[in-house]
Amino acid sequence: MTIVAAGVVALCAPSFARGYGWPIKPFDRQHAVRGAFDDPRFGRYFHFGVDISAPDGTGVYAVASGTVFRYSDAIAVRQPSGHEFSYWHVQATVPEHSFVRTGTKIGVIRFGFGHVHFAEFDGRTYVNPLRRGGLSPFRDTTVPVVGPIVVRQEDGMVEATVQAYDRPPIRPPAPWQGAIWTPELVRWRLVKDGVAVVPWTTAVDSRTFHAANEYTSVFAPGTRQNRPGHPGHYVFWLTHGISVTDGTYDLEVRASDTRGNTGRRSHAFDVTKDQSLNTTKLASR
Repeated sequence: MTIVAAGVVALCAPSFARGYGWPIKPFDRQHAVRGAFDDPRFGRYFHFGVDISAPDGTGVYAVASGTVFRYSDAIAVRQPSGHEFSYWHVQATVPEHSFVRTGTKIGVIRFGFGHVHFAEFDGRTYVNPLRRGGLSPFRDTTVPVVGPIVVRQEDGMVEATVQAYDRPPIRPPAPWQGAIWTPELVRWRLVKDGVAVVPWTTAVDSRTFHAANEYTSVFAPGTRQNRPGHPGHYVFWLTHGISVTDGTYDLEVRASDTRGNTGRRSHAFDVTKDQSLNTTKLASR
């Protein structure tokens, strides 16, 4: 029985290493995404999936086989391993606890939403469906935008933030045409006299989902989410405070997306003997 059960699980599980198709037709074509993984939401939460733009009433299809669980505004398709795909803002067209196979129509997008929120749970946490091994095909050649960088001093400690975002490779339909994405990785280092006094440090890692209690440690004041007709504004904490000695410093920042496209920006500043901070220049490269 153990061998049979293992075989059933293997047959039910999709080959995630090779990716899976899109939940709307055509399955083998990339679609516009207006909201990305770990985007800021409502000033206190992280977005746990991606918002795929499509007209109300569009059919939604299972990207992998599994058992259906219906909720008031969502459908989940769960595999024996605990791996689960969920489809939000969808009216179900399949019965509760029914078994569906890859490509089965499971519902339609509800009136007034204009998208399906698609999420993937790996049995432990939510993961980015746009990572390698996720939604396929997916091609992204846009380079994340980095800056401005803001450096401040308070009580002898230096703190820094950076504005950073990624543009969608396919512009979403109006009124979401200006929507931006959160980069997958934001990293920084501090250089003095050509030597890194703080090595490359990860400020933001959106490869997996962040809990709500991490919001204020990741997003700095001034952050706002995408709204219809109004692009978001994403400001990330680089450091909440480090002590530095006198001298001239370069703060270097890199932001990357799921396909390795990387934007860069540096910011030079002076720290004097009285620990007052003087910005000397803003350089982009």
